[in-house]
Amino acid sequence: MLSADRRVILQLEGVSKVYGSGELAVTALREATFRVYGGEIVAVMGPSGSGKTTLLTIAGALLRPTKGRVTICGVDVTAMNESHLAAIRRERIGFVYQSFNLLEALTALENVRVVLQNNRTNGKAPALERARDILEVFGLGHRINSLPKKMSDGEKQRVAIARALAKDPELILADEPTANLDAKRGHEVMDLLRQKALELRKAVVVVSHDNRIREFAQRIVWLEDGRLHEDSATPLV
Repeated sequence: MLSADRRVILQLEGVSKVYGSGELAVTALREATFRVYGGEIVAVMGPSGSGKTTLLTIAGALLRPTKGRVTICGVDVTAMNESHLAAIRRERIGFVYQSFNLLEALTALENVRVVLQNNRTNGKAPALERARDILEVFGLGHRINSLPKKMSDGEKQRVAIARALAKDPELILADEPTANLDAKRGHEVMDLLRQKALELRKAVVVVSHDNRIREFAQRIVWLEDGRLHEDSATPLV
């Protein structure tokens, strides 16, 4: 049983998403109710086309639900205007993508620094120092001046996770983070993400159809045909 004093970082209440209208309408998510706490890692699993990407996109305040309510860090973002949503994404959420989404012309240090130096109150020098520090934490001190093309896929994903955590967000959303990694690198990346997320008390949602993710999650939710179900299997913690 979860302790009542734990912070609810992400909450979806009766969330549905319908694309199109009339006979062409497609329901990607159906009455989804979902809650994630600080310090909790939840895996959302399911087959391709089950609605995982839609769920993650709504959770990341990148897509509005057709119906229902979305709350991030206690703030109802369901009907929030785009400028405020951008601030929520910038300050409260870190994204990790299967394709890494690194800027190929920038070094590892610059890829992390660019997300930190986003306003006048966070200048270049402090951003560089913070970027360097977090890359060291992720074992990438020897790669700070490397371009993505000079790094392995495992190193690129570690840079991507370091970048997601650099702004100290409350919520980490990871989309198929092991999809482009072999078994060894995938295990290393997920172990590092779990370790840092728990250490920093972040709420983490990992969307995947990779069964290897199970061992890193405290809770598993199954998504199929747009419907969420708690997995009956007990994950390893």
